[in-house]
Amino acid sequence: MYVESFPNFSEWFLPGLLLFLAVLVSGATLGLFFGYLVAAFRHGPFEAFYVVAQVVAEAVPDFMKTSPRRVFALARLAIKEAMRRRVVLVTFVIFALSVLFGSWFMGGGTEKPEQIYVNFVLWGTQMLVLLMGLLLSAFSLPDDIKNKTIYTVVTKPVRSSEVVLGRMLGFATVGTLLLILMGLISYFFVWRSLDHSHQIAGDWKTKAVASDQGMAAFTAVDTESHKSIVTGKRVSENALFEATTTVDNDHSHRLEIISDVREADQPPLESEDIIRTIKRDDGKVEYQRVMCLPVGNHTHPVTVTGEGDDAQITLGQSVGYFRARVPIYSSELTFYNREGEPNKKGTNVGKESKRRGYVDGGSARKRSTLSRATFSFENVRENRFPDLDFVPIDLTLGVYRSYKGDIEKRVIAGLQFESIPDKPDVENKFISEIIEFETKEFAVQTLPVPKKIVGRIVAPDGSLVEEGAYDLFQDFAGENGKLMVVLSCRDINQYIGVGRSDAYLRGKDQAFWWNFLKGYIGIWCQLMIMIALGVALSTFLGSPLVMLAAVAVMIVGFNSEFIRKLAEVDAQGNLINELGGGPIESFVRVVTQQNMMVDLDTGIFDTIIEKLDYLLVSMLQMLTYLAPDFGQLNFSNYLVHGYAVDNSRLLVAIAVTMAFVMGLTLLGYFCLKTREIAK
Repeated sequence: MYVESFPNFSEWFLPGLLLFLAVLVSGATLGLFFGYLVAAFRHGPFEAFYVVAQVVAEAVPDFMKTSPRRVFALARLAIKEAMRRRVVLVTFVIFALSVLFGSWFMGGGTEKPEQIYVNFVLWGTQMLVLLMGLLLSAFSLPDDIKNKTIYTVVTKPVRSSEVVLGRMLGFATVGTLLLILMGLISYFFVWRSLDHSHQIAGDWKTKAVASDQGMAAFTAVDTESHKSIVTGKRVSENALFEATTTVDNDHSHRLEIISDVREADQPPLESEDIIRTIKRDDGKVEYQRVMCLPVGNHTHPVTVTGEGDDAQITLGQSVGYFRARVPIYSSELTFYNREGEPNKKGTNVGKESKRRGYVDGGSARKRSTLSRATFSFENVRENRFPDLDFVPIDLTLGVYRSYKGDIEKRVIAGLQFESIPDKPDVENKFISEIIEFETKEFAVQTLPVPKKIVGRIVAPDGSLVEEGAYDLFQDFAGENGKLMVVLSCRDINQYIGVGRSDAYLRGKDQAFWWNFLKGYIGIWCQLMIMIALGVALSTFLGSPLVMLAAVAVMIVGFNSEFIRKLAEVDAQGNLINELGGGPIESFVRVVTQQNMMVDLDTGIFDTIIEKLDYLLVSMLQMLTYLAPDFGQLNFSNYLVHGYAVDNSRLLVAIAVTMAFVMGLTLLGYFCLKTREIAK
């Protein structure tokens, strides 16, 4: 999963607040202008000033004197109205039928069924709930006005603010309760659909259950070529025997018995997957362990009862599906070219990639290269990581090959760790040895880096102080918690591509149920905005127009990031991401059949075109800020790919929701206040 932004709520809050105030002031100015125009048509141009001033002056005391008791009473009426319309019931029935029969059409033939199931329940819940909230809020007030049932409310001492808040609160309560019920059902549906186990198969082709769930089901492998004698597949380098499991949940696993050799002075290994223990002549102890190789994102724990040929092997329930990985991203990514000079984009390989830069592996003529990518991490503390003997580093690397190379061997990369002293001129630096590994394209690979790594201490002048094994946290990260990870390409004439989100340290996993709840909080935020939008628009528009306007806002909201990139301009007002200029210039090029790679002739006409394009593009960008950015409120990608939703993203989503609900409440109040409902 590619991450473009790395928000920090404390850093985001002040610019976000200023943007909210700017949009609020702009909206208030436009509202006053259009309000004056309407009042001028009704009362004349001079009397309109007093009418508008009176409405604005009454707004503050209206909100100050809003009665919670009357708001809750109107909310109860809105809840009863929502239940009478049967929209909530129909929404739940559609969801229940989808969950009941949805598993018939999902998960078959894929290694990652959890992504399909999680995406299904999140997307289905999101669409159904948003549509339900829109239908409730869009038809409520216009129907009451049309049927004149609103008279029983407005003829009582009820303020316009209480009517708007009461309807929003009532519909929000109904939507929240339904969303909680759908979330609980979705969670147990996903858990129940993916929970499974396997048995050892006695035959590779039929994968029928072996009568003996022990050593008899395993086949020896060729320890020299590290290939299976039966299947010809490549096995682990320390594998001795292999077997396969039965097919359950549309997949099977490969089992390996591996050799785990420990020194004689090490404490004895205590594990439930040991099938044989051998004391070797050299004093070392060899533990032969049964391992279940993962398929997709999950595996199965192995339990061995007995020892040797009489052992019985049992596979437990699936583990790894329900994960919430916590990525610790770097604060800064810097590329260096072959000469060691900083470069923001890395080596140019001729491929246009904005998300990745490339690291050069050198050439045959000049083997030594200083090309590398450095990731600077902050707050690297041991308590943030799993209680293991190693630190997991996840990598999603791209590879650009200038020649095919060895078809059975992947491109080799190297990782190196360096400390970042606060005073580099006077403090020594820790530098580790380079850890080489094979890259895996189009997949997330996890490198277990031991906490004790071999390296050296280098003085500020570059001289060697000491060599040895040092602790990654106490020595390299040190007291300031800063750590640098250096990525290099070890193959000549090959290139490795990486972005900031493609390499991260993996902290302790978060509880999946809490991460699942965060995903539904994002849906709840979208629901609150849609309800507030429907109620606000229904104060001055009919139901069909409310539906049309709300759907348009939803489309813009889900694509606001794309629209902003499309309309991105530089300091001179030129479009960055589009060749051929803006909409008017593109139309002129089509009519005149001019190549978009050639600049227009300079002149007054062309200058006018560019200025008009800049004005249209600026208006398009402003439109994206008037509509809610649902991308900030949608966390489905994080849950689908097994990543934890960062708390800062959650706080940003809640703050954005509160800002839009507040602004839409004001819009609904003023529109209802100035509308003549009954005479």
